[in-house]
Amino acid sequence: MMLTACGGNENEPLDTEIAEPEKGSNGSLETYAKRHVEAQLQILGTENYGLKIYKANLDGDDKMDAIITVNRYENALKTAAQSANPSKQAEIGFMGNHNFFFFYDGSLDLISPPIVVPSSPMLPLEIHFEDITSTQYKDILVTYRVRNSAYKAFFTVTNHSPVRYFEWPLFENLGQANCKANGFQYLSTASNPRKNILIYEAMVTLGDTVSNFNIAIPTLKNTGKKRYEFFYLPAKQTYVTQK
Repeated sequence: MMLTACGGNENEPLDTEIAEPEKGSNGSLETYAKRHVEAQLQILGTENYGLKIYKANLDGDDKMDAIITVNRYENALKTAAQSANPSKQAEIGFMGNHNFFFFYDGSLDLISPPIVVPSSPMLPLEIHFEDITSTQYKDILVTYRVRNSAYKAFFTVTNHSPVRYFEWPLFENLGQANCKANGFQYLSTASNPRKNILIYEAMVTLGDTVSNFNIAIPTLKNTGKKRYEFFYLPAKQTYVTQK
């Protein structure tokens, strides 16, 4: 039996808010990103929000690209306070559309519309890069939180836009008896230009003083016990494994 990982068809662009991207200027990327983000998300000058830029070659040309993450935790608190049940919003970790990322295309000097990652804004998105789709450029790995669980989503840039192709839990139910965590490795094979994605059982370590598992960041150690090995199936344009 074939098991398919959470992901999307690479011919289908990820849903984004529709807005015409603007050209950059001769100024710094930081200045351009701040101006673009505030315009796209309609952020007022009085709002405190988090913005971070991660640079890498993401599409194989000779220009440096970037991922820009935005965390609007202050806005999430304001929205919750104005809701019918603020305590419930706090209980679920202020879940909503408060974490975003943007793609900066270095060759076009353009920043994309916002890509929303529904998640808990109590922690910002984490970004890592890996050469999985190709050795000529990096893919984008986005880790996000949903209360006491974390998930890792994999994106590759296709036609100047990040497209999600795989997703799997990093850990689930942190602080509970049924907590489960995973480690990831990426394996080159002769039969497939894309690397296989190997998922291993991982051990979880937390500090003795941790009390809020919705924001705790555990240390994960790969045990070497393999749970799954996913490989890319071109006919389905997705990663699958045999169960």
